[in-house]
Amino acid sequence: MTFDRPELLIVAPASAIVLATFVALQWRRGRRLVEAYGGRAPSMRLLGRDLTRLPLGRLAVVALGASAMALAATGPQTDEPEVPPPPTPIDLVITVDVSHSMSAADVQGGRIAQARALVDEIVAAGVADRIALSIFADWPYELVPITDDETVISFFAPWVTPTLVGTRDQGTSMAAAVGAARRQWDRRPREGARRIVLVVSDGEVHEGSVEALDSVQAISDDGFEVWSAGAGTPEGAALYVLGSDDAPLLYDGAAVVAGYDGAFLGELAATGRGRFHDISSEGGVRSLVDDLGSDRSPEDGQGPEVRGPVFWLLISSLLLLVLDAALDAGLLGRALRSWRFSAPLATPRPQETLRRRRRERIA
Repeated sequence: MTFDRPELLIVAPASAIVLATFVALQWRRGRRLVEAYGGRAPSMRLLGRDLTRLPLGRLAVVALGASAMALAATGPQTDEPEVPPPPTPIDLVITVDVSHSMSAADVQGGRIAQARALVDEIVAAGVADRIALSIFADWPYELVPITDDETVISFFAPWVTPTLVGTRDQGTSMAAAVGAARRQWDRRPREGARRIVLVVSDGEVHEGSVEALDSVQAISDDGFEVWSAGAGTPEGAALYVLGSDDAPLLYDGAAVVAGYDGAFLGELAATGRGRFHDISSEGGVRSLVDDLGSDRSPEDGQGPEVRGPVFWLLISSLLLLVLDAALDAGLLGRALRSWRFSAPLATPRPQETLRRRRRERIA
């Protein structure tokens, strides 16, 4: 324990001695009052306490109260644990696959709906200090540059849809998307930030898988993390012509079925020193958001506020002063005597009654 004003420590014993001396002087004066009142019994009835006895209780209460108040004046401080360092800021670039396969409805609400739900959850949870939002199909498109204004991300999140890109731009160039995400930081760099690229896709990159892994490895070597979020089922779902009334998409006369490659997305995250989550369900979305925020310490408060020693010393001194006032006024003595007199008298035993009657006859 430390003290803000250690020079005042001498005040605690000095104040206890001074106040105890005044109580002793008051006791001496009380003894003279007993003689003036005509003896001990009248003073007891008038004052409710015996002035002839040394008030040891008051001496102890006054000494403790004075010491507590004097110690509070010294400003005692408990040794607090070392404050943890502030959490590392996170810069997050979310890049969402909006190729035709992401329009499949093999998960509840559809694949692209799960991707938008993930963006909304990330913004609501506040797991990143700065966020950027982009989409990609055969080429990446930047919707929101990296910003600390999360409301902008929320405004553009509903625009994440496969119909946002042209019908001739329906490939899945994940390598280009990762490279474009890296250029976000080149325009607005920040020292000491944890840089994360989150790729949201169904994993269908076909012949571009090697290029995607190479691009992820390149930015991982420069200190970036690449996470992946997968939406879809192994069975897949039939695709329909965008903008049509559920006209099936055909290739060589057969319906096109959107696939899902979670294994590739897991390999992508492993290469980028990140983590993979399947977001095909609401639980998967929450799991990814929780995982993003798991390495961040709470920024506000370490729990409920704890009262310091000064507070408790002042409370203790006030309670002791109230107790001293009660003792000085004789309130406790009157209450004790009232309890004694109100107690039922003991019934005399039969043998004692016979002896008393015999003594009365002899007399």
